[in-house]
Amino acid sequence: MSLLFGETANPEDVTRRPGPWPEVNQRVELFGSAWGAWLPSRVEDRRGVRLLVAVPDAPDGAQPLRRPTDWVALRWTSPRGIGMVEAGVTAVTRAGIVPAWELVGRGEPALFQRRRYARVPVVLPGRAVGRRGAWGLTILDVAEGGIRCLASQPVPFDPGEAVEVSFHVDGRGLSARAEVVRWGVAPGGVTIVFRFTDLPRGDADLLRRFVFRRELAGSRAR
Repeated sequence: MSLLFGETANPEDVTRRPGPWPEVNQRVELFGSAWGAWLPSRVEDRRGVRLLVAVPDAPDGAQPLRRPTDWVALRWTSPRGIGMVEAGVTAVTRAGIVPAWELVGRGEPALFQRRRYARVPVVLPGRAVGRRGAWGLTILDVAEGGIRCLASQPVPFDPGEAVEVSFHVDGRGLSARAEVVRWGVAPGGVTIVFRFTDLPRGDADLLRRFVFRRELAGSRAR
């Protein structure tokens, strides 16, 4: 399991420790060698090391996957980090009307936590509203803890000032309270670093998944 996560981050940036199981109705992702990608699913039930998860659709979205003969990896996000566990698929069943697989975990889950937030480069339009008005920005990198932006002209933000920042990730609009950490002159304008001070859990999970996927794509490209 450490290899799957290790493809996305430097080992010195990550700690691994025993972690909790995912909760019922929690969104998760499944990886199997038969399809070679992380696919969305959901925990329908759990009893001990046995989990009932919704059968994910095939990568092309045409139909649900067939039961794999090999082990699968399950991962999920939480405020504490990224949980992962290996499991075998022991049965094909249903959770109500939902096609489901019964998984049996191979050991206890591992919780991966970053010693510091990972940032990934992006080019996204954003907006910050402070006490002197609203300003359009270009976001240069994103992390669960904040964003770094470029403004084409000096903007009236002071270090420590409370602002509201908004932008889109994966087609979903995010808005969060933040504070100005610092700003500095850069080619093309001024860079400003914002730290989130009140990011809703759902938005934090979305950002964590976004950063995770970007890191994975970057590691495969290298």
